[in-house]
Amino acid sequence: MSLYVDENGEELSKWEEGRLETLTGLVNSLGDYVSSGVLTLAAAVKVYAQTAELTEAEAGEFLAGVWVGHMLDELEYDA
Repeated sequence: MSLYVDENGEELSKWEEGRLETLTGLVNSLGDYVSSGVLTLAAAVKVYAQTAELTEAEAGEFLAGVWVGHMLDELEYDA
């Protein structure tokens, strides 16, 4: 039984699961690097775009959505 399913409810292959876990870890690490000032947002977008095989525009939109969502979650938690 797979932990992950696609948008149609189909189980992902082991390769797809591994890729998803790797990309999730990358998003978290890039966020930490950007937050600490080690990496610029532009550089993080380039790295994610190349790794996830997206355009830089798509990668930037995705990362912004994830990170803004995370910040909003933290604000709600702190309130």
